[in-house]
Amino acid sequence: MRQNLRFQHSLNDESGQTTVLILGMMTILLMFAAVILGATVVNGEARKLLSEADGAASAAAIAAQPAPGVPQISDQQIRAAAEQHFEQAGSHQRHVGLAVIEAGTSPGGETIHLRLRSEAQLPGLRWVLPAGVEVTAESHARVAINR
Repeated sequence: MRQNLRFQHSLNDESGQTTVLILGMMTILLMFAAVILGATVVNGEARKLLSEADGAASAAAIAAQPAPGVPQISDQQIRAAAEQHFEQAGSHQRHVGLAVIEAGTSPGGETIHLRLRSEAQLPGLRWVLPAGVEVTAESHARVAINR
């Protein structure tokens, strides 16, 4: 009988440890799922922003007014063509904080460079991930010269 009491006493000392272990593992799994979800959202936003950058760079290339032999377009005209493209396409409704952060042409003036920024809004646990992550995308478009 004495051995039976000793065995029961050791079982009572460990009660509740399994619950703590399960709660800890569930917390780790939830944080891991939040990180995976956040990475997926950032990747999707980056792909959508790259599509916007391609469209805006193409719009700027179409807006370039070629002079005899060399197209002429300024950085301000590239930005204006990109903003006009954003307004026509409704891009500001799809992207938080959409902005042109860099616009220019190659030294010969035949390639337009455009870099955009946006913010990916992360769902999930705010104490694990930040509310938003800055995403940038860069695109280039060649200006067609018809002779």
